[in-house]
Amino acid sequence: VALNSPAANAAGLGCEIGYDGEDGDGDNRVAAIPDRPAAAAVPPAAPQTPTGMQYKLFLIFEMLLTVVLIAIDLVKVVALALGPLLYEIYTMAVPRRAKDVRGQLVLITGGGNGLGRAMAHLFAARGAHLVLVDIDLEAAERTCAELRCGRTTKAWAYRVDVSRYEECRELAQCMERDGCGPVDILINNAGIILFAFVGEASVERENAVMDVNLKSHVWMTRVFLDGMVKRKKGHIVGVSSMSGMYAFPWGVVYSATKFAVSGFMASLTEQLRIQGLSRYVRTTCVNPYYVTTRKEVVEFLQKPRFEALTVDKAAEDIVQGILRQDFVVTVPRLFGVFTRFMLLFPVRVQQLVRDYIIREREINDKLNS
Repeated sequence: VALNSPAANAAGLGCEIGYDGEDGDGDNRVAAIPDRPAAAAVPPAAPQTPTGMQYKLFLIFEMLLTVVLIAIDLVKVVALALGPLLYEIYTMAVPRRAKDVRGQLVLITGGGNGLGRAMAHLFAARGAHLVLVDIDLEAAERTCAELRCGRTTKAWAYRVDVSRYEECRELAQCMERDGCGPVDILINNAGIILFAFVGEASVERENAVMDVNLKSHVWMTRVFLDGMVKRKKGHIVGVSSMSGMYAFPWGVVYSATKFAVSGFMASLTEQLRIQGLSRYVRTTCVNPYYVTTRKEVVEFLQKPRFEALTVDKAAEDIVQGILRQDFVVTVPRLFGVFTRFMLLFPVRVQQLVRDYIIREREINDKLNS
């Protein structure tokens, strides 16, 4: 029974009267039971979230773990690299044995003149057969006649614009029709030289340089690589330049195309490696210094501090590198070592080397005098 009158509540006497029931002694009691507050609702437990300090500790731990794993991988690389590194040092003193190319078919783009012609003669002297591709068909045919003279060498000449994919594909069809046989070594040598600052040459000329110097490598490789992969035998050679390792200020567009060739060859090498084909299809990127192949080159090369390469010397070193199946051939070899070393330094330091050792400012003054 609740006794909760306003007066009782005001006096603090509000209470409930409860009947205890019968005690063991038979005494029936009425007890006053104080007001009981209503039970408060217990909110659900909130999910625990990491504090700012815990989150920072987690990031530090994750970073340390990453560093440790990278360090372990570096140790593995160093351990695995010792063998190949020692072998490369050894081959500097004792060159690798040259592969036998007797009876093999070597295709050379730009094979009618200059460096391509000189390489063709060297391969023919080793018993290889030649396919010479050139925009100048007369020059290619003349060189083929030279190769056949006094030898059993077979040689074919084709006029092809190697900057056009359709013509490269038609070349493969013509070779099959003529019974040339499969290509064992593809040497992408065709190129156009352009000595000019940006904007000095015509748009048409710069476009031609980019097309021939880069696209020819891509299209010819695309056409002949599949056959090499199917036969599990082949060798692709890309003739780049020292201008593809070292920025050449008097031929910006030309230098850019040669950097692109070097990148193409490096990427192709890695593609074949991860595909498991690098044991069968080899690659070589060639970086010669200035070669006296054309009149404009000869005229320009009166100026540089370092003597230019003759065509025969450059061809001999390049062919030797191809026969050794080197990944990269730099002619002269020490120029490649020097260039790689120079590129380790900041650009301003490299520019000091250009000014005081290569003397680019002095060369530029002579060119403009």
